[in-house]
Amino acid sequence: MDGIKINENLLRRIVRCVDKAVADDVPQYLREHYKETNNAVAHLRGDFINDNLKNLVVSGDIELLPFNRSSWQGRIIVDHGEKVTYTVTTQQTLRSIPKKQRNKPHYLHTLLYKENGEYEGEGKQLTLMDMYPFEIEDLERDYETIVNGRISPEDGYVHYVIAYESQNSELIDIQLEFLDKDFNTITTASLNEHIKPDFARLTDVELVDEGFDDNIEAEEEGLVSIKPGLRPKLKKGQKQA
Repeated sequence: MDGIKINENLLRRIVRCVDKAVADDVPQYLREHYKETNNAVAHLRGDFINDNLKNLVVSGDIELLPFNRSSWQGRIIVDHGEKVTYTVTTQQTLRSIPKKQRNKPHYLHTLLYKENGEYEGEGKQLTLMDMYPFEIEDLERDYETIVNGRISPEDGYVHYVIAYESQNSELIDIQLEFLDKDFNTITTASLNEHIKPDFARLTDVELVDEGFDDNIEAEEEGLVSIKPGLRPKLKKGQKQA
């Protein structure tokens, strides 16, 4: 397979779902429901993204496949026509996954191993032994738990990660990443052309993005606190009280 399969219509809608969650849905929620503490906000953006995917993306050959990690709920976008699966995460989270020591695989370890296992990233150093950190039997079982028989890698499905970065309630970068099982890059494609700036958002609530982690799995969760930084942006001419 050469390069990435590009389904422009689908990718444009996915970017819209992420942008809407980052720039519209979360700020509106905070304006209407701001509390003394906002610990639930850590997962809020991911919930809005998934809700937007359900409402704006699912149709025809496009399915939203649910899966669970303990009490955490995830979603996989499945394009049955192109035989591509997608997950959405922050760029920070994506880069941290292969660096963390784990007793069991993150769902992306499993998806990349099963669906992208025959591909190798460019410039990857070859080794005499395949030192994958998890047993094949565990990955096989985990994959079946995730997809629940809805898709089969033998049908030629590949997995792409849509990784985004946001700042102050603005989606500033979003990339389509085709990775091998070791999280090495095979190829990428920028989706930034699908971000449509809305100047009306300039007076929305300003968020500190370090408080978000859309893909914290339940077995890794502790008590989550949000750093100070939620504050309304002021229009020109207004003074801070």
